[in-house]
Parts: sequence; C-alpha cells; structure tokens
Amino acid sequence: MKQFDLFGGFPKSIKSKIKVRNQGRPKTITPEIVFETKKLLSSKNIYNNDIIQKMSISKSTFYRIKKGDYDALFKKFLQSNIQNFSLTQEDT
Repeated sequence: MKQFDLFGGFPKSIKSKIKVRNQGRPKTITPEIVFETKKLLSSKNIYNNDIIQKMSISKSTFYRIKKGDYDALFKKFLQSNIQNFSLTQEDT
C-alpha cells in the first residue's frame, strides 16, 4: 500500500504490521504428553528446561501444562488407565 507523503508529495510504501503465524494452542498435545510432563514436574531434581527438552515441547506449552490448562487431557489419560487397571495378580 502506498501512502501520500504530505510534505514531500511522493508516495512511500508502508509495511504491513500484521504478523502471520500459527496462533492458539498446538494440536499435537496428547494426554500421554501431559501425564509424563506432570510426572516429571513432581520430581524434585529436574529443572523446567530439562523437562522441555526431554518432552520436546515448546516453553509456552510447558507452562500451560504446568498452569493446568490441559487438565482435561490429564483426567482423560487417568480415566483410560483406570479402566484398564487391575489389582489381581496374573500368573505367567
């Protein structure tokens, strides 16, 4: 887009200030990733950056998991594992 310069009279181009990039939450977060991240968060001898690298997630995703934005996925993982869990010992 060109804009008329009031004092110079010459049109000059203006760059668009709209940045195009992926907005919103990533769609690749699975209940297993949320569970493993929360499990690592409960351990005391590991740093946040180490968890981010180990789980290969972005910082924003990590902090959303830590904050509790993905608790629905966490509960979904627990519900699916509770249904498959048995206290009886199987003989092999």
